[in-house]
Amino acid sequence: MIRESVNLSSLKCLINFLLISIITTNLQAETLNLTLRNSVRSVHGWQKVEWNPNEVAIVICDMWDSHHSITAVRRVNEFAPQLNEVINSLRKSGVTIIHSPSDCMPNYKDHDARKRALAIPVASDLPKEISSWCHRIPGEEKASYPIDQSDGGEDEDEFENQQWAERLKAEGRNPETPWLSQTPVLKILEKDFVASEGDVVWNILRHNKIKHVILAGVHTNMCVLGRPFGLRQMVRYGMDTVLLRDGTDVMYNPKKWPYVSHFTGLDLVIRHIEENVCSTITTDQIIRGQPFSFTHDKRPHLVIVSSSERVLDWKSFARHFFDADFRVDYVESDTGKGMNDISNADCLLLADDIKTGKVNELIQAHVAAAKPVIGTGKVCILAKREVFGVVGEPNKKGTQKIEWAKGKAKHLLALGFKSNEWSVEGALDSLAIDEGVVPLFHGKTNSNGLAELLAWSFARTDSGRSCATLLTLLENKNDSYFQRFLFNAVRWATGELISNQLPVDPDLRRSNEDWVVRGNFHTSKSLGPKHWDLRTLIRVSDPLPDVQRSFEWESVPGSVVYINGAQLKENNPGHWLIPSKLLKSGDLNLVVVRVSKPDPFKSPPTIFSTKESFVLATKHWQEKHSDDAIDPNFPIPPQFGAPTDLIQEWPQRK
Repeated sequence: MIRESVNLSSLKCLINFLLISIITTNLQAETLNLTLRNSVRSVHGWQKVEWNPNEVAIVICDMWDSHHSITAVRRVNEFAPQLNEVINSLRKSGVTIIHSPSDCMPNYKDHDARKRALAIPVASDLPKEISSWCHRIPGEEKASYPIDQSDGGEDEDEFENQQWAERLKAEGRNPETPWLSQTPVLKILEKDFVASEGDVVWNILRHNKIKHVILAGVHTNMCVLGRPFGLRQMVRYGMDTVLLRDGTDVMYNPKKWPYVSHFTGLDLVIRHIEENVCSTITTDQIIRGQPFSFTHDKRPHLVIVSSSERVLDWKSFARHFFDADFRVDYVESDTGKGMNDISNADCLLLADDIKTGKVNELIQAHVAAAKPVIGTGKVCILAKREVFGVVGEPNKKGTQKIEWAKGKAKHLLALGFKSNEWSVEGALDSLAIDEGVVPLFHGKTNSNGLAELLAWSFARTDSGRSCATLLTLLENKNDSYFQRFLFNAVRWATGELISNQLPVDPDLRRSNEDWVVRGNFHTSKSLGPKHWDLRTLIRVSDPLPDVQRSFEWESVPGSVVYINGAQLKENNPGHWLIPSKLLKSGDLNLVVVRVSKPDPFKSPPTIFSTKESFVLATKHWQEKHSDDAIDPNFPIPPQFGAPTDLIQEWPQRK
């Protein structure tokens, strides 16, 4: 009996073990159901995919235990717990976990996860440049980089930065590179991998038969994009790659172009990635709950609904008047593309007639939730009357008399205006007006000289805020009244503070303050600089022969030329000598020139040697007008701060 009990007990254990194994296997075989987001012409699109977890890896980039920017440390500490939940969930489902805290490998030399990484055999298809930074891929060739990160992106004030540096010194850390390990918030298990070398990461991916790669960590505009294991390299060498867009951050200082909030800077970089590099996903697709959002990101979400042919015009308008304070997305009113963004909008700006039934349904749900709506042009008349409170002829019977409130307290929408009369060309629409409409501006046209309602607010019965103007972006984008009205409207509608002054065009401000992309310089009447400086970056991938070269620019003799901070000697007019070892292989080389004439590109500069020549393309230069001494250096290492459109490739030798 005892033996039978033992045997029965053993049988039960075996059955339990098999059941657990089957359950575990099934759990690990569960499909990852993800919704990838991309962007085309700034409009979002979504695609549902199913991935086998055993064919997926997540690479966690540079989630260090410290940083030279205290605000960067705070943001990493804020989203790290949710990222750790994502890692735990993916690990349980069978996803390969690769921790990649660059510069910190010595700290993990005895860790089993590091030993496992180094023990992986070399892949048979190891790419030639997988161990190098990647600064641009073909998909980015025609794109303009969206932010200026050349100062390193620290967004704390100088005093706080100095205090943080002193604290790092007291901890025995180098304030410039204080990271020693990955943040302890992210747990590293023995069955994970620790690797930050591009070739080691690639070996792991190939050995584990990985088809899909998720990138998370910091910072998206620098390391996540450019590291040897980063987004560009993964895409470049054929991996199906996505960015975890709410598991990342950027290094961006709002005092730099385009002068938007830090979080808008993050959005702009993510949009650049979605349009030119790869798709993105969010944490809530992997774990329960909501996508991560930074505590200090208080921006209202503005969604602009316009015809597909006007989206880029609205994007340009938004860069000037909305982007600094709002999260802005776009929906095509005629195709319905991007419509998912309406569901979580705080405010809608309707610019064109809605031709898609589903878009109309989403707008109606937005209105039913008593959320604010702004209208421009004919959409104000075509929309349901309860949204804007007006309807066009011939239904003018019963129209209320418009009384212009002179001498009374000004409506917030009228802040910054000297008059409630708006001069316009052409005929206006006569409107039947509901109770609750507050007339704000009237226009006198050349056709009849009569005053007609041009812009108004409307107190909706559902308590939602609405305001509108009959004018359109196409005809009035340069009209200061139109600009001011919409600037006020989105802030009034969302309860944000309305400033007394309109913002300066960010591109004009950049022209007066910093480097701009060649050809995009905006002249200022107050600007009378003494000097005109130009700069570009040359990426040399292959080793260069150790020979002497010359920098030749025959159209601008007498100019001052620097390469990698060293001033070149002009041996003949328009010819400067380049010492044999000055150009660095496998790296970015900075060329800075102070030119002596305003139009130097009649003949492009060329680097010559006895064996080869390289013409420097004019499209990859930046320019700056200055009264200061020339600065021949990049503010930070160029691999971190250089925009994609500043870099040109030295031709590879066959």
